[in-house]
Amino acid sequence: FMKKPKFSNLAVFIIFFGIALIEAFQKQNWLEALLFLSLGAMFLWADFKKT
Repeated sequence: FMKKPKFSNLAVFIIFFGIALIEAFQKQNWLEALLFLSLGAMFLWADFKKT
C-alpha cells in the first residue's frame, strides 16, 4: 500500500475551508464564515487527535 504524506489531510482542509471562507467573506456573510471556520477547526482537531 502507498503511504499517505503526513500532512495530506491538512492540505485538503486548508484548500477546502480556505476557499469557502474567502467566498463567505466576499459575500459579507459572517455567519457562514464562522460556520466554515468552526468546521475546519473541528476536522483538523479530529485529524490530529487520531494520529
